[in-house]
Formats: sequence, structure tokens, C-alpha cells
Amino acid sequence: MAIDLQQIGKRFRFYTHLNELEMEDLKAMTGSNEETLSNIINGCNIVLDELVAIVKNFPDLNPQWLIYGEGSMFKPKGENGDCHDTPKNCLKKDKAAYLQQMKNMLIELDAAEVAKGHRPDVDALMAKLEEFKAKASEAE
Repeated sequence: MAIDLQQIGKRFRFYTHLNELEMEDLKAMTGSNEETLSNIINGCNIVLDELVAIVKNFPDLNPQWLIYGEGSMFKPKGENGDCHDTPKNCLKKDKAAYLQQMKNMLIELDAAEVAKGHRPDVDALMAKLEEFKAKASEAE
């Protein structure tokens, strides 16, 4: 299976947005410079060794999903002894705008996957997003 650098960038961008990670957060978490991180997010000039080194800093991120678009975005809970809770329970951003932004990114990612002739579990992600949206509405 061929690796599509642009798809890797879109998936990584989706993951970072879902977790509300800004460039400064990514630099601090990974120890990578902004150019390397920008290249990954934009899907160009990705050096596989750098990608692997960066992915190691996100224990809940499924590398199979990131690279090939297969499986779930997140590793199963407890795979590394971790219990991740994503997205964060306490969003820094306006909830409605954040959820709309995530929905738009998910639609973009879905369209790219469909165009490739391969569809990961985007429906499950959409359902999860709708669940978060419902919870946000109830909380208000």
C-alpha cells in the first residue's frame, strides 16, 4: 500500500485539532522544530524517521491510522496502560465553533479517503462528534 504524504498531513492535522494542540504545544511535546512539524501537517517533505519520532510522543495515536488511514484514530484504551480521554473534557475554545470546525475537517478527511477508494471508520468518528455535540448542548 502506497503512503500518501498529504493524507498523513490531513490526519495528523485532524488529530492535533481534535486535541486542541497548537504549534507551540507540538514543539514542546515533541522537541521538534516548527519547520519539521509544518512539513508533516502540510503533507510535504516528510522524513519517515522524523514522523516516527514525533508519533512516539502521542501514545493514544494509532500509527496505522495516521499513515494508512486504517483502523481507529486512537489506540484501544489500555493498550499502553494509558486511559486517554479525547477530546479534552474541558475545551479551551468555544464548544459550538470547535465542534463545527472538527465536523468540517472530518468531512474533508472523509472526502479524501473516499476519493482514494478506501474508507476508514469515519462514520464512527462522526457519531462520536455528534455525541460530544449533544453533551455540549445539554451542558449549556
